Amino acid sequence: MGSETLNRKIKTAVIGATGFTGEKLIEILLKHPGVELVYLASRTPKPVAYSKLFGRFRKKTNLLCEPLDIKKAAAKSEFVFVSLPHTASMKYVPYLVKQEKKVIDLSADYRMKEASEYKKYYHQTHKDKTNLKKAVYGLSEIFKDEIKKAKLIANPGCYPTSVIIGLYPFLKEGLIKGRVVVDSKSAITGAGRKAVIEYHYSNVANNFWAYKPFVHQHAPEIESILKKACGCKLELLFSPHVAGIEAGIYSTIYVPLKKKMSQGAVKKIYNSHYRNCPFVRVSQTLPKLKETIGTNFCDIGSAVSPDGKYCMIASCIDNLIKGAAGSAVQNMNIMQGWPETTGLL
Repeated sequence: MGSETLNRKIKTAVIGATGFTGEKLIEILLKHPGVELVYLASRTPKPVAYSKLFGRFRKKTNLLCEPLDIKKAAAKSEFVFVSLPHTASMKYVPYLVKQEKKVIDLSADYRMKEASEYKKYYHQTHKDKTNLKKAVYGLSEIFKDEIKKAKLIANPGCYPTSVIIGLYPFLKEGLIKGRVVVDSKSAITGAGRKAVIEYHYSNVANNFWAYKPFVHQHAPEIESILKKACGCKLELLFSPHVAGIEAGIYSTIYVPLKKKMSQGAVKKIYNSHYRNCPFVRVSQTLPKLKETIGTNFCDIGSAVSPDGKYCMIASCIDNLIKGAAGSAVQNMNIMQGWPETTGLL
């Protein structure tokens, strides 16, 4: 399909419509000029007006949110966003692919190419190894050409989006010497809409803590995708944190350099690599998280040590938009041959 298809809206389904990401997806898609939302599904026990579940959608949509019927989803739609928990998507994606639907999966189920790695970090045997191999990793800043031809997209994780965009130019240029340390902070919404005591407002607000240092499941995703993109291995130490904020991810990345570099040289590398990427903004100074909230932008800034041997990269995004729903719509635009920014600016 080419850009002329904007004259005809594509019939679109969202499976997992009541999660944080699903809700954000629907918010974006309702304003998208090329999309007609035709089917919403979640774990709701019976059909209910979506606007009744989320009052802010009153007078914006009359759609019902229904218990998932995968055959109905396929029959009604051409394009399907699957926003289910990890390990759940692979139960439904094979049927959608078989029915020749274009699919964007926002879980981790198709991000890792090796089933053994998936089992190691998600503690379940992968049930769809065929499509695991076929899925294209949907980071448009690096894999745009592959995304154009794809039928199944594995939408990137939120932490990996910020980290990979930050690191890719350095690794691609062969400028990294030794171990990279990544310190990332995220809003609790990245964990999904779960009834967990630790995620309650009283525990999260004005609070901050580290979790899963060195063993977080997004670390192998970052390493494997950068290896594929750059052809070389990255030695990574990744420590994520929960921050008591409503939205956003701020990743601070510490890079030992193979040669001395200036601040100007670093900025030149970023501008060169991302000059054709509409949603990457290279900052004059270190970026501020609040400037990306509510947008699909990734803001990148850096600082070079006085001796020129180390670079600190700061990369920030809205975790539910550029880190999830926004990047998914960006991928849809590319798959459909539409301008990449359609519905996102």
